[in-house]
Amino acid sequence: MEIQGISSPLPPLGPGTRAEIRGDGAPAAGGPESSLQDTVEMGSTVAPGTAGMESLPKKLEQQIKESLALHPWKKVKVFLVHGSHTGGHASAARSVEKVLKSIPGVEVQNINTLNLSASGVMTGQVAAFNMITRYMAGLRSWAFRKSFEGSGPVYALGNLGMKMKSFLSKKFLTKIQQEKPDIILSTHSPMNSMLSYWKEKGLIDQPVHSVVTDFGAHRMWAQKNIERYYVATGEVKADLERFGVAPEKIEITGIPIDPSFAGPSGLSQAELKEKLGLDPSLPVVLMAGGSLGYGNFSGIARALDGLGRPLQIVAITGKNAEKKRELEELTPDLKSPMKVLPYVDTMSEWMKASDVIISKPGGLTTSEIFAMKKPMILITPLPGLEELLIPKITDTGCAVLAGDENEAAALAGKIITDEKYRGDLQEHLKKVGMPYAAYTVSAGLVERALQQ
Repeated sequence: MEIQGISSPLPPLGPGTRAEIRGDGAPAAGGPESSLQDTVEMGSTVAPGTAGMESLPKKLEQQIKESLALHPWKKVKVFLVHGSHTGGHASAARSVEKVLKSIPGVEVQNINTLNLSASGVMTGQVAAFNMITRYMAGLRSWAFRKSFEGSGPVYALGNLGMKMKSFLSKKFLTKIQQEKPDIILSTHSPMNSMLSYWKEKGLIDQPVHSVVTDFGAHRMWAQKNIERYYVATGEVKADLERFGVAPEKIEITGIPIDPSFAGPSGLSQAELKEKLGLDPSLPVVLMAGGSLGYGNFSGIARALDGLGRPLQIVAITGKNAEKKRELEELTPDLKSPMKVLPYVDTMSEWMKASDVIISKPGGLTTSEIFAMKKPMILITPLPGLEELLIPKITDTGCAVLAGDENEAAALAGKIITDEKYRGDLQEHLKKVGMPYAAYTVSAGLVERALQQ
């Protein structure tokens, strides 16, 4: 489909990257079966909040409680771990934490290992990330590309780095050894490496599960002492199998997102717009840049304003205070109304109130957008991982890639005004979106912990 010189084709409906996700309640072929998880409809084609779907979280919680009741002497202790200063890995862990905290008989701790590392590790990691992203983007892209290809030297170097980092993480190791969780869930590939190394050395003996937090898996996720993986799509499963992970260890669940994305909100889109201080009569274009507010929001806002169409803009800048100030200064110069917000705890409401969302292709944000069945425009990927994941996301037919701010605005305008184009996107969106992933993963963790 062409708009002002823009080519943005949608793949045909039918089998695609999501074909292995079952919609009938059964695990995907080759995945492990689980009595606690039979209730969850993997990859349901039913939109959140429609008939029968809203009760799934309650049914799953009840099954977990009934299983725990068969072991009244046992209190399940779960550690959720990552070692990241950015938002996605922490968000996945936090989503599972919210579900587990609602279950009596389960004790859960959400641990950022950077807070238990030697002095200076957190500061050094943030500084190194910022320097590499800004000045060495090509090297970062090369390293991720090689890791996706399965490069042996890159894999060995990454694991060596985590072995070295493990000596700076003795507080974390001691915490595991002293508090003895029944099971550990990693939402971060470097943690897979560190925990697998400690298991190999006999320093810990807990089963370790892992959530892959993107729409593709590079080789660092694949570690021999990870017992089970929870992944977004059949394509991620295939990536892990390519790196030697046994198919029976991999379950297609979706990426855990906040429980607020599961089921109906109780308010219509127009009612939510009014609740959030928006004009119910105008379409909403939401700009999101992850927890760190990446992206040229000002350029996109100017381009949207230049369309000359009635619309309103919402910009959520995360922890990026400088970006928030920049947009607040721009707002009076725009004809279109724009609301500028920092990090919000009610992202599900803002997404549901939106008509189209412009965002970088982070795994968690993409999963949230798909769960809300909203058309997505991809822009400003981080060098490396996110660049490589774009084809995996656009192949779903639910997202289109914009080359720059003007193209992003043109695509947003087309989605808003072109009923057929919007309808094509909506048809694909019906086939993806797994808002119950946090419940599915929680069930898997409790079930395995009870086997200890």
